[in-house]
Amino acid sequence: MCAAIECHATLTHESSATIEKYIGTILRFVFAQLQSNSGETLRLRFVRFFHLVSALTETGYGADYFFQESEKVQQGLFQQIYPAFILSETPKLARPVDRKLAVVSFTKTLCDSRVFAEKFQKGWANTCRILMELLINPPTVARGVGDEVIAEADVDDIGFGLTFTALNTCKSVAHDHFEMPDVTVWVRQYMTKADQRQNGAIAGFIMNRMPPEQRDAMVKYLQ
Repeated sequence: MCAAIECHATLTHESSATIEKYIGTILRFVFAQLQSNSGETLRLRFVRFFHLVSALTETGYGADYFFQESEKVQQGLFQQIYPAFILSETPKLARPVDRKLAVVSFTKTLCDSRVFAEKFQKGWANTCRILMELLINPPTVARGVGDEVIAEADVDDIGFGLTFTALNTCKSVAHDHFEMPDVTVWVRQYMTKADQRQNGAIAGFIMNRMPPEQRDAMVKYLQ
């Protein structure tokens, strides 16, 4: 299960067309496991997997890709798993690199997803709300080995320390797929460009879909 939903290297280096024939099988297996065993470790691994797919829009992935592939497995499935797992579990991500990935994922969903723009208006607003919560304390990722990986203890793998001595060289490796010194600046720049490209659509969504107190906090990212 872990290998299926943490295939970082495959997703990062291969386009969506390359794994097209495998993604359905992966999702069926993942969703079956979530239904039969929804422990926190499994849920968080699934959330990280979603955010990686959602964030890699440049290689043909993205939130819309995940939606389309989920619908092939079972119609209406995405509408069930998104609020129940993605929105509810994302705030529980502990590692800065995972929270940073979630920020990138949610920002691209708000700016680039046609499904959320046209179909999931409430989902768009709730995604925006969780993004703002993540940005209250913006994740900062310290660079690691070769400026590509970060050595961190995986908070999910609590059993490791019960059996083995916690050696620094044995810590699991966290991958930072997006190099940006200040994630808040990146969000502002990305949203501003997207809003300009879409003739003010993002600003319109904020004004029409967000409550006043959240609306005011989010508008600053378009200035």
